[in-house]
Amino acid sequence: MNKVQRFALFFLLAFALVAGSVFLQHTIRRLLDAPIYNPNPWVTGYLPAYRQSDDGIRFMRRQDYAMLTHLAHASFQPLPDGTLDEAANVYTPEHRQQAVQAARATHRPVLLVIMGSYETFSAAIRPDTRQMFIHNILRTLDTDGYDGVDIDMEPITRKAKTDNPDFIQFIKDLHKALQTRHNPRLGRPPLLTAAVSLNDRHVMAKLYPQFDQINIMTYDMAQPYTGWVPWFDSALHNGDFIFPGHTHEVPSVENWVEAFLDAGIPRRKLGIGISLDVACWQGGIVREGQGVTQAREPWVEAPQYFKRSYAEMSQSGWMPTTYRWDKAAQMAWFSVDSPDPAQDMFCNFNDPQAIAAKLEFVREQGLGGLIVWELALDQDDTQPNKPPPLRNALREALAKPNRKLN
Repeated sequence: MNKVQRFALFFLLAFALVAGSVFLQHTIRRLLDAPIYNPNPWVTGYLPAYRQSDDGIRFMRRQDYAMLTHLAHASFQPLPDGTLDEAANVYTPEHRQQAVQAARATHRPVLLVIMGSYETFSAAIRPDTRQMFIHNILRTLDTDGYDGVDIDMEPITRKAKTDNPDFIQFIKDLHKALQTRHNPRLGRPPLLTAAVSLNDRHVMAKLYPQFDQINIMTYDMAQPYTGWVPWFDSALHNGDFIFPGHTHEVPSVENWVEAFLDAGIPRRKLGIGISLDVACWQGGIVREGQGVTQAREPWVEAPQYFKRSYAEMSQSGWMPTTYRWDKAAQMAWFSVDSPDPAQDMFCNFNDPQAIAAKLEFVREQGLGGLIVWELALDQDDTQPNKPPPLRNALREALAKPNRKLN
């Protein structure tokens, strides 16, 4: 064996050793982080300030607060100079005071939500503005009495497996600053949580020790992109369904959670998302004279896509009294088959059965909890005394920690 061959053999052996070590580390980490049933997951509910009115938070009842573990009050938007824009989401001092007082009255921690796009956040977390941004966040915590901060940079990174050094340093600096404060209601420093998308998992794997909650926004998981098929907005499972003509599976809550676990984030740090919207695919052409009316059927011409709140769909008369259940996806759906193909629709949503299934998935998988986006979306304004059906369903499911679903 000559020198070149010996070097090549050494290189291959070294590579195999390193690769084997990484695989072994991953295997050990997953074994140590095996699912342990969690009967008491966190339930963090998002309450946007633009849903409030001058005379209070009318759609929230005491039992709605009681089923939550945390209230996320949304949201400030960062400005390029590191200041906080209260005008964007009607995040006024009065609305902030309402939310904090409501949380205090029901003994629930309330989070200050900072929400913005990649572009708006990127300017605020640059090295030259980062400390001003953190200073303004901390000042608001002190002034308004919030119990923690929820960071919603959407997205944190535009591509999977890419980094965001400014965000990483921002979170480390923010976390360090929060540790200098003591929240008397919590008996500890203020909380730090985040809402994230699938591509953010590799960045969050470097930051999970700093966070109390990392909530995956497991909704808006399907839209009429090129090469897609009609699919569910928040399928719990995908039944191994493959994109037509490809080898990869359509998205599901289960797959996204596995991706975050594979990235190295512990189960008890992770939450999933439940949306109270209805997602609809409308029109398009699947064959002559027929638009989209069901999942999984490829189109010839792409349909349109829109979302409406459950309450709006009900008030408009679009929500049928009976609908169908997809056993594989664990989602409710209904269709509209109109004489005009442009009016055909496939709509899907989280009904009480889907909500219970997602909650039980969180418990069985030993995850930390879930978020609800957003708390007003099932409130029928035309019948203010009518109980909100989806929030009621979640509350009832939470009261049955050992429920098993088919």
